[in-house]
Amino acid sequence: MERIDRARLEAMLMDPDVPDAAIRPYLQLDPLETSAFEPAVVPNTARVAFAATEAAMALSSLNGIARWRRQQRYARKIRGWTGLKVVAEGDSWFQYPFLIDDVIDHLFDRWAIYCVSAAGDLLQDMARQEEVTVAVLSEKPDVLLLSGGGNDVLGGGALQKYLLRHDPALDAAGHVGPAFDGILNGTIAIYADLIERSLAAGAKRVVCHSYDYVIATGGRWLGRPMLAQGITDPHLQREILKVLIDRFHEALVGMAAGFGTRVSIADCRGRVPDSAWFDELHPTSQGFAFPARVILGAVEGMTESVFLAMPEMPVTERPLPAGEPEAAGQLLDADEEALIEEIGRRQAVLEITPEARDTLALDLPVAGTEAVRLPFRELGQTVVARLERELYTLVCTQEGAPERETLRASLSLPQSGLVGVLTTALIGLGCPPFLAPLVAAVIVKRGIAPVWEETCRLWADRLDQPAEPAPVGG
Repeated sequence: MERIDRARLEAMLMDPDVPDAAIRPYLQLDPLETSAFEPAVVPNTARVAFAATEAAMALSSLNGIARWRRQQRYARKIRGWTGLKVVAEGDSWFQYPFLIDDVIDHLFDRWAIYCVSAAGDLLQDMARQEEVTVAVLSEKPDVLLLSGGGNDVLGGGALQKYLLRHDPALDAAGHVGPAFDGILNGTIAIYADLIERSLAAGAKRVVCHSYDYVIATGGRWLGRPMLAQGITDPHLQREILKVLIDRFHEALVGMAAGFGTRVSIADCRGRVPDSAWFDELHPTSQGFAFPARVILGAVEGMTESVFLAMPEMPVTERPLPAGEPEAAGQLLDADEEALIEEIGRRQAVLEITPEARDTLALDLPVAGTEAVRLPFRELGQTVVARLERELYTLVCTQEGAPERETLRASLSLPQSGLVGVLTTALIGLGCPPFLAPLVAAVIVKRGIAPVWEETCRLWADRLDQPAEPAPVGG
């Protein structure tokens, strides 16, 4: 991947027209500063060059820059806007800076959203800062979206405060101690106060949401606190977390009932597939599309059968729908033969288990023996050749004209961005998501030129095709 200097990164950050997709490969999570619902994003020094007198941490306000960029986009969009106007206040489910497409990213194109969310905010922070009431007064939204309580109930080591030591005689609910009631009641009281003040400021409707069933994976926020209490069985861990999420949802519903029809709760439980979690608390970019659709349905008054039947929300100009910040880089760093062998293996898996086609798994297994790998390599080469030929047709011939311009305009993106663009295009051509990112990585590794005519010549040489791309504007 191309390495850039600090000046170029800063120029990209300060230009709201540069999509997050183009910036994302140059950033990473800071493992020391990141907390439960408060991801801290810093430059990736492996991909951003700093002079000897500069410090990478000089750009440590990236979380604030992400929020500023979103508000700049809103300011331009709202001029002449006649559609739904929304104010959003919340935690990292509404503002996960750069590395993941969060709920608001998925809904931003549909509505005009003025977002004052901040990763890491507790409900008491939202209430104390009063940003939401100021935003309601100034923007006069049709709907106020609130996302909160996760930090209060699950973050900051909260689990260790109320989980009891493991007792084989207790079920999942029995491991939740009485201290949880105090934390939950305090959280809901702050929520109700925040809503009451927002309605008094002029909010017409308020939509809150419950969280989905988070999964402990041995991490510091859920897994380790449970292990510290002797709760080691993954099934029991999952059932305990389900109890916590259900009780939070029930408390939200009870609180909302006191406000009548002015407040509603989007039930986001049980929506995100197990394979679509970025970490213990956040879905991936693709995973966030599921709660986003539930919230969309709650705001626009759709029944569940209607919003679940809607086509999947597009995720455009983003490097990988899976939302793994290092995923594209890892695929591009992998040996091409290893990628081709894995493509072949996955194709063989699909022939036996077709339901795996929509799984977007990006990790590569440890290679096996040569005798086992050879059939997969040949199958993988066949798959890549077929799909590369289809991309050539789409980009370089008249048959691909309707979708051609978008792909051509994307060829100058960084390599990780190209992987995402080609992944989307391949899925559009019918390639299973199970294969698409790996095939895209192979094609990018083989060479993509910033100018589409040169890319078409490269493909023509590789595929033994006549180099006759369609004329510009054809």
